[in-house]
Amino acid sequence: MKQNRKQATLAVLAIAGTCATVAQAQDPVRLDPSIKPVQQGGHIYYNAVTGERVVTLQGDGQTAPADTGTSVPIWAMLGQSPCADFGYTTTFFYAVDDPTGGTSLSTGIRLMDYGDIAHDSVVDCVEINWVVAHPDEWVDDNDTSLGVVGIEELAGQWIVWEVDNGRAINVSTRTPIVELVLFNLPGNTPDNASQGALTGWTADIDLVAFGTATDLSFELGNTDGDCQGAAFCQDFDLNSDGIPDGVGWAGVDFDFDGLPDSDLDGDGLFDWSWTVNFIQPGQGNDFDSDSDTGSLPGSDSDTIGVSFGVPPGMAIDNGDGTWDYDIDESAPGAPLGAEDRFVIYEPDGQGDFIYNGGYWFGGFACTGGLISTGGTGYTPLAMFQFVLYGPGVVGPCPADCNLDGVLNFFDISCFLMNYNNGSDYNGDGSTNFFDVSAFLTDFNTGCP
Repeated sequence: MKQNRKQATLAVLAIAGTCATVAQAQDPVRLDPSIKPVQQGGHIYYNAVTGERVVTLQGDGQTAPADTGTSVPIWAMLGQSPCADFGYTTTFFYAVDDPTGGTSLSTGIRLMDYGDIAHDSVVDCVEINWVVAHPDEWVDDNDTSLGVVGIEELAGQWIVWEVDNGRAINVSTRTPIVELVLFNLPGNTPDNASQGALTGWTADIDLVAFGTATDLSFELGNTDGDCQGAAFCQDFDLNSDGIPDGVGWAGVDFDFDGLPDSDLDGDGLFDWSWTVNFIQPGQGNDFDSDSDTGSLPGSDSDTIGVSFGVPPGMAIDNGDGTWDYDIDESAPGAPLGAEDRFVIYEPDGQGDFIYNGGYWFGGFACTGGLISTGGTGYTPLAMFQFVLYGPGVVGPCPADCNLDGVLNFFDISCFLMNYNNGSDYNGDGSTNFFDVSAFLTDFNTGCP
């Protein structure tokens, strides 16, 4: 796939504030997932520091997370079928914004998912995704290849929030730590549209650039005012003198419940959430400053949503008609605290989002029959694909690129991927033959 002529552009903002909400019932309400074939279109690597942008076809090898050579998943909800072992290969998506209003709760909403993570977790890359029906424009690059252009002013806003467990209650502490805005999003490819399918895209948003002074990484769950090497974190100014006091979440109690705000549910981990909402074209927004606000959507072909995700783990048939999903909390990047529940916020018409309620899809189950044979498919978990990456630690085996404790072909593949993306293995500020030589030396030395 050729690189886009009109490139999707990213803005990264460090912001502070709270989200207004109204208390509602906490029991989840059942919804139906959006069902339509989804074909993966591609993967976008975007470095928010350098502006580097690489588009690869899905399956051609994914771009490395962050430009450090050691970045590893620290919270990963993966886009795959949780019921693959039972013959279900169907993937579902959730229509976050349907301009026709054909789905009662999918018009102009903000979707929230949430979980737990270790305190003082540094994030240097975020992986997001979208599933889109908007027909994309394509251009002929004077050869047999085609390039996707993007949808003028179709945008997505992803926000990571601190001190939030996805509930309507106890939100006086909820604070945004970073906002990602991606606009002129790539749309549905002609091949997929002709098959009646939507196109799924993933994007890794790299917040650092090795060898540069600019850094947009952030720390989740700062406890002591020390950002642990991240570019920014929450450091409170308790005496209001304009100077941070070296106090993180463990030192404040903004909800006056007598407990530190760093752990709202008392499980020893930090509570955080992420939200996404999409901005349709023709709403007056001109993110790329070209005086073109795009065309108003007008049909269900302008639906956009997000893919479901699944943690590392396995589906469990309880034998009584119910199913569980056993999360492997020992796996790298295990999404601790993930629940079969998500939250919806509705726009209030005044620039804010108001809590609507918690939702699920009736209880996870690998039953229902294959869609290809007339069945309804499995019932998905109410979880969505989202990944946080953080700087890994180079241990006694530096050639162990994928950090699985052994040296093999996968480490070579990982190194080559990083090398092709400009990673500086030997730390001399350049990417060249000497990095290859240093890696081969370490690889041949083996692990102690």
